Amino acid sequence: MADLAPVTAPTPLVRIRDLRLEASTQRGTAHILRGVSLDIGRGRILGVVGESGSGKSSLASCLLRLLPGNITRLDGSIAFDGTELLGLDEAAMATWRGARIAMIFQDPMTALNPLFTVATHLVDVLKRRHPGIGRADALARAREALVSVGIADPDLRLAAYPHQLSGGMRQRVMIAMALLVQPDLLLADEPTTALDATVEAQIVDLLEGLRRKFSGSIVFISHHLGLVAQLCDDLCVMYGGTVVETGPVAEVLARPRHPYTRALLECEIEDDVQGGRLKSIPGEVQDPVAPHVACVFAPRCAHASDRCRGEVPLPVEVGDGHRVACLRLGEIG
Repeated sequence: MADLAPVTAPTPLVRIRDLRLEASTQRGTAHILRGVSLDIGRGRILGVVGESGSGKSSLASCLLRLLPGNITRLDGSIAFDGTELLGLDEAAMATWRGARIAMIFQDPMTALNPLFTVATHLVDVLKRRHPGIGRADALARAREALVSVGIADPDLRLAAYPHQLSGGMRQRVMIAMALLVQPDLLLADEPTTALDATVEAQIVDLLEGLRRKFSGSIVFISHHLGLVAQLCDDLCVMYGGTVVETGPVAEVLARPRHPYTRALLECEIEDDVQGGRLKSIPGEVQDPVAPHVACVFAPRCAHASDRCRGEVPLPVEVGDGHRVACLRLGEIG
């Protein structure tokens, strides 16, 4: 019998290794990302969850290389389809933004320019993606994009300014812009924040459709674990600028191994449960100025030992693609 060739895992679209981001503040150096390593699979949706201040949006900003002026350190590796993004100069990186990488920002009111109509926003995106396109063709594609994201009367909306649209409508315009870009990687930074449940469900459906239509990868940043479970293929749990648990979303949510992941799930509000006291995680998120010499979750962890307070845990494989960074994994798992 002939030997069977070994099955190799597909190469991820983006391979992030030991990514570190630091910034200068009045209190000292803030360690925003503390050695993040993560893969983003081709054609897959990666959910990134964690409390505010855990580094989720900073990770997205690193992928775009759109960072504030007080950044003092950005190193490690972000290999995008074989190209090292951290090795590109600014002019080269600018050609990736709005072409191979696009982003839906958390607040479309601040992301959209109030001085320009919806038509101007969409046409400018198309002209950047397809420099030779004519205005008539660009307007026709913009109109189709608005229809595809469920915006009625697209001609009226094309002539509107951002302030004349509802929050849900502005978010749909942002998704239409991403649709026109047809990126290899779409970063969605809490795109459903402040939207009602009906509009939220529609936005999730639009993101699923965008992935099916263009076979691109999506990073979906959210506080809502229910949405992540519905939309995503893989899950990354961040805390204090570190990745504490990653893996297939169904596996991680069904069998969470890190104490922080378990705590997040216990705090999730169930729609069908009425009354009762809301659960929370005692303590505060790791101070970014504090040195990284121990488990960042140790001060809030009920299972923390002296070892946890003096050693940085490394991720350990606990299943097919399921990795956990916890020093007491064998004892509490």
